[in-house]
Amino acid sequence: MPRSAELPYPPPVGVQLPPPPAAEQGEGLRRVSPQQVLLAAGAVALVAAGAASLGRTGWLWPTVLAVGTALASLRCGRRGLPTSAEVLAAVTAVLLVLGVRADSDVASAGVLAGLGVLFVLLGRVGRSTVSWPVAAWLSAQLAVLTALPGLGLTSLPHVAAVLGTALAGLLVALRARRPVSVVALVTTAPWWTAGVVQGTHLVWTTGSVGTAAPAAALMTAAAAGLLALRRERALRPLLGPHPLVPVLAGAVTGAAVSGVLHATGSAGVPVAGYLGLITAAVVAERADPRPHSLVRPAGLAFACTAVVLAVVELLAAGRLTAVALLLVAAAVPAVLVAARQPADRAGALPVAVGCLAGAALLAEADGTLDPRWTGPMLLALAVLSLAAAALERHSATEVPLAGSSVVVGLLAVVHLGRTGGAGASAAGLAVLGAALIGYAARTGRAPGRAGGCALLIAGAELAVADTGTHVVEAYSLPLAGVLLLYSGRRLATAGSWSAWGPALAAGYPPSVFLALVQPDLARVVLVVVAATITTTAATGWGVRAPFLVGAGTLTVVAVGRLVAVLPAPGLVAFGLAGAVLLGVGAGYESRRRQAREAIASVADMR
Repeated sequence: MPRSAELPYPPPVGVQLPPPPAAEQGEGLRRVSPQQVLLAAGAVALVAAGAASLGRTGWLWPTVLAVGTALASLRCGRRGLPTSAEVLAAVTAVLLVLGVRADSDVASAGVLAGLGVLFVLLGRVGRSTVSWPVAAWLSAQLAVLTALPGLGLTSLPHVAAVLGTALAGLLVALRARRPVSVVALVTTAPWWTAGVVQGTHLVWTTGSVGTAAPAAALMTAAAAGLLALRRERALRPLLGPHPLVPVLAGAVTGAAVSGVLHATGSAGVPVAGYLGLITAAVVAERADPRPHSLVRPAGLAFACTAVVLAVVELLAAGRLTAVALLLVAAAVPAVLVAARQPADRAGALPVAVGCLAGAALLAEADGTLDPRWTGPMLLALAVLSLAAAALERHSATEVPLAGSSVVVGLLAVVHLGRTGGAGASAAGLAVLGAALIGYAARTGRAPGRAGGCALLIAGAELAVADTGTHVVEAYSLPLAGVLLLYSGRRLATAGSWSAWGPALAAGYPPSVFLALVQPDLARVVLVVVAATITTTAATGWGVRAPFLVGAGTLTVVAVGRLVAVLPAPGLVAFGLAGAVLLGVGAGYESRRRQAREAIASVADMR
């Protein structure tokens, strides 16, 4: 900026600052040097000349041009001109590849392979030029692509060729320099994906162990090579989130091993599942628990894949007892993971509970377990799980474990209702509700207390309905008792209407109403006795809500029953007597007040 355009600092007060200068045209071209333009134009011209001469001179003229550009690239590399060396090397590779026939021919593949070897040798001479090893790797891939259709390979050799190329690319990515490693990794990804997909299909569809085992070995090697790439710090940004590579490697290995065992026959299917469980147990016990560990996520992914595939196969074959035994065994590594890895406890313990519950149901469905035992076993599992959740209070494990316990408990209640009727289902609701209330008392979880009380109410109502009784107190009194239980300690500390009110509103109004409209002496006596006890106890406790409700109930029932039994003349007589007595009482009170005032005024006289 010229001196005349400089601004004084600090700027004078009240002077408007000039706008910033507009961007000069051609600012983007400042980043492009004439050298780059010249090299790019020259490279395009040479490649175009070589391509145009193919129809006239065949491979001769492109080869001559390629020899010249190769020698020029080597010379530029020695003179310290890296950009020119790279461009000339790339032009050499393109010219030589253009001379190879484009159809699928084994001879063309051999020529491409020879070019790859030539590029490797040129790379040894011009070590500073990255284009030579990149060209060698790309030529090798083109050679494989060209040869695959012409060789007529069967399934296993085809998979071996694809996975072998992927392994070679992984090796290049591991051993080469940073730019070459990036290119090798990006171009190897399609080979790796295609090889794994084809290998998985071959392993699971062939019935021969001799075919499945080599394919599985190649898949395992490809997974191991991918896992080894994760250790290279320079390649980590290209491999995605940290767990992606080990989980993918473990899943591929698990599918490969399970496929081989599947090919051995029906006996190999559960073996694959137990192998996965053993792996999970060993990983939980021995693997490094730190977040950047590779063995642990890879091992757990292998275990999960093997177990899931075994379960799916056994279910498809109808072998429910074998699945049940596998699920029982699966609970063991889940518990080990919870014990050894506190960070995974929130997910491991619910998995263990679900495995045991599923094992019980599958064993029953297969006829191994008596249906009369399944419901109680599920209910006992739910109660024990709730107890464990109470011990894990205020931790990340508590809520997931409690949720899974409630699900298993409700499943047990449904099962009890299906096998033992409404009475058994009511008993299950009562047990589960009591366990949930105990859990809530330990942990202070208000939703747990509310859920437990709701289950107790449902159990009581279901039990009463199962007996066929029509007495309203059989429904209202259990509801009132559970509402008192829900209030808990608040009965002695909170406001009486908020703590006692819901239970009193559920217990007294139905009985009082029936005591007024139905001439049932037993109900009237029981209501009066209950109201008397409530009023007396509330007087001693100093609690307002039950005191007023009890006293009000006595008054309403007494007046109502008296009105119900008196004839019309008696009602008139009582009404007149009451009016006279009220008038007399009011007059008496007035005369007493006047007398007190008169005495007070006389006493004040001197």
